[in-house]
Amino acid sequence: MNATVLKEPELEFGSGTHVDIRFGLMNSVPLDRDSELAPRPLKIGVIGTKRTCDSTLEWLDKLRKHIEAPNTHLSNLHPPFLGINPASCFGTELQTHSRWISAINTREIDSMISSYNNPSELVEHSVELFLNHASDVLDNGGPSVLIISPPPELFAAMELIPGSPTDPEEQGLDEGAETIPGATVPCFHDLIKAHGMRLSAPIQMVRPGTYGMKPVSKQRGKRNNRGLQDEATRAWNFSVALYYKAGGSLWRIPRQLSDLTSCYIGISFFRIPNTNDAASSVAHVFNERGEGIIVKGGEAVWDKSEHQYHLSHDNSFELLSSALALYRKEHRTMPARVVIHKTSPFSKLEKEGFNNAANGEKIDALDLIHVQRSFSRLFRIGTNPPLRGTLLGLDETRGLLYLRGSVPFFQAYPGLYVPRPFEYELCQSEYSVEEIGAEMMLLSKLNWNNTQFDGGEPITVRAARRVGDILKWIPSGAIPKNGFRYFM
Repeated sequence: MNATVLKEPELEFGSGTHVDIRFGLMNSVPLDRDSELAPRPLKIGVIGTKRTCDSTLEWLDKLRKHIEAPNTHLSNLHPPFLGINPASCFGTELQTHSRWISAINTREIDSMISSYNNPSELVEHSVELFLNHASDVLDNGGPSVLIISPPPELFAAMELIPGSPTDPEEQGLDEGAETIPGATVPCFHDLIKAHGMRLSAPIQMVRPGTYGMKPVSKQRGKRNNRGLQDEATRAWNFSVALYYKAGGSLWRIPRQLSDLTSCYIGISFFRIPNTNDAASSVAHVFNERGEGIIVKGGEAVWDKSEHQYHLSHDNSFELLSSALALYRKEHRTMPARVVIHKTSPFSKLEKEGFNNAANGEKIDALDLIHVQRSFSRLFRIGTNPPLRGTLLGLDETRGLLYLRGSVPFFQAYPGLYVPRPFEYELCQSEYSVEEIGAEMMLLSKLNWNNTQFDGGEPITVRAARRVGDILKWIPSGAIPKNGFRYFM
């Protein structure tokens, strides 16, 4: 065994590099700042009740201006927000228009809440109500992102539907894992994303707490476990998500001239609701810019002896071939190296299928990496958890890596829970455990929903799992979008 602490990697921005996303944007501007493809202006539509639309528009007005950091000594963890305006680092402005705002009558919401005692029916009819208004807004043309702003009362009515785990970082990386284990009732977020694929613009969900409206709870004694971040942090996260969904590029993984052009793929499985054990595969394909495309694969088969889902040779071959074909369509070239992260072991047939697909496209290098959440923990002297980047090499092909932990740049451990490392195994790779670990450190910083860079998982795994949570609710016969911005 060999223990080491990997160096915190830097990201590349428009005019420089930095380990931190927010400081990188403030000091070096977004990656596409000088590009004609940058979202200028950033056109926003809003769907909600009159009260939530007004509150959301007030929140957007705040985003146009400087927001002070909270009064804390942890200035690197909680920097101020500079605002979205032409003079700030974003170099663009938020644009709204009365034609892009659609207010749902409050009586219609109240009537729907009182009419549907079945949680599934309430969610489904709520989604259709919002999407009908969204279609009307897009018929007028204009917005590049649609904000969906349900009222607190509707969220409260849907509280009877089991929620996601309190700590998403502690969620297992098990194949077939769902936001709500065994769920047959979709959550509002997942269903509106799934049915919203018919729209021409991606959706950004916003909860009342984000823009300062007090949440409502109809369950006595129910505590809201959703911690509310400070206003500047909420502004950073919300603004980056809007920018990315509007087609912008904010940062990317730096690449040396000698490095192979790499494509990163996360493969996961999702169970189809109201079926026995049927499952489908999904691949989330990233390039170094963090631009993601989604590929829905074939049916997976449950292996009773291993208690895992696996793909056949043909389905493995087809999944990777489809992913590479989409990559070529998007980038007009093929990557030299493909890295596949999978949260169940690679079967012999899967290895053969993936390798045959890579060989058919003349891919120079194919890395097959099995990752799983570890139940082992490391301890350091004192009260703080291990440093982010702590790597324990178990042998030449396996390692334990802390992607969440104490962060020297923040001078703190920013998490609420005792962090867990995840274990990875190099099933096929020419790189070392340490080199793959350093790459996973970078991939953990490509989460467009969070500007705090200490993500607990590589984006390949996190995104593939979340995409599966949405894909399983897409209506039969509907064609999902390929762009990741429609899923996040």
